[in-house]
Amino acid sequence: MNVIMAGIDYTLAPIDIREKFSFTKSTLQAVYSDLLKNENIFGAVIISTCNRTELYLSCENGMYINPFELLCDAVNFDFEKYRNLHTLRTGDDVIRHLCELACGVKSQIWGEDQIITQVKNAIELAREMKASDSTLEVMFRIAITSAKKVKSVLRLSSTESSIAYSALKIIKKQNSINKALVIGNGEIGRLMASILIENGYDTTITLRCYRHGNNIVPLGAKTIGYDERYEKLKDCDVVISATLSPHYTLETDKIDKMKYPYLFIDLAVPRDIDPDVKSLANAKLYDVDSIYAGEVNKNHTQQMAQVKEIIDKYILDYYRWHEYRKRLVLT
Repeated sequence: MNVIMAGIDYTLAPIDIREKFSFTKSTLQAVYSDLLKNENIFGAVIISTCNRTELYLSCENGMYINPFELLCDAVNFDFEKYRNLHTLRTGDDVIRHLCELACGVKSQIWGEDQIITQVKNAIELAREMKASDSTLEVMFRIAITSAKKVKSVLRLSSTESSIAYSALKIIKKQNSINKALVIGNGEIGRLMASILIENGYDTTITLRCYRHGNNIVPLGAKTIGYDERYEKLKDCDVVISATLSPHYTLETDKIDKMKYPYLFIDLAVPRDIDPDVKSLANAKLYDVDSIYAGEVNKNHTQQMAQVKEIIDKYILDYYRWHEYRKRLVLT
């Protein structure tokens, strides 16, 4: 059994490239179905976040497969166009990378907490699609367990280690911001709204009309229908968008002739806010990469050594399981 992974991430590609590989659940399901037609693939797991898209495969020993090429093929992208923008890992590098990834030490914000949930969601979806196999199940379980251990032992970051808190820092640096509009009532949108309310901002969040009965509204937040978002712009100082929409939630040509806030923050990948918004007079636009700017190059050498010491024990557990499994097959 051979495990191999390849992916594209923020160290290799800017957001305008990464967002092309940010897949919805329905797209992921189609990709899994396509991958499993390959008789040399025993298992597959895809991690797709705002920072990265990675494909993990377990396959026949001795088979050369580039997971990123398969990923491109599955969504009809030209692999040659992106071949220099991906990393390929094999052998020991795969389990080590996954453990470090789950711990948050490969994120743009050091030690961020959301990635462990994203890794967990990735293996759960693969399982739901009957795409994972025992090797990948154990590998992901060990990576998640090691990350929980690291989080319990080390303080990798402050409790304010999510993109929403990074957005708050940007908002606090601006003058005269009192009213905020949050577009999107998903996990990030609700977190953003709650943080704004806790910090004294008058906050309104959009709700999809057809889901009103099922929405969870952060305590203290005002609400409007999603279709009212443009009308609300004239009454706010900052707008933050955080949806899973494949289309822009705010388009420049619809904003241009109206009163609008001077600060736009886009927390989504693919992007929610038309990038041309920054061309509007007196408008500032931050996307995921500009929000994270300055975080990546901070020195964490000492903590990284501690992280490696912890995850080494879990990696050893993985290889013990692997050897035990091989012996069972041979007997």
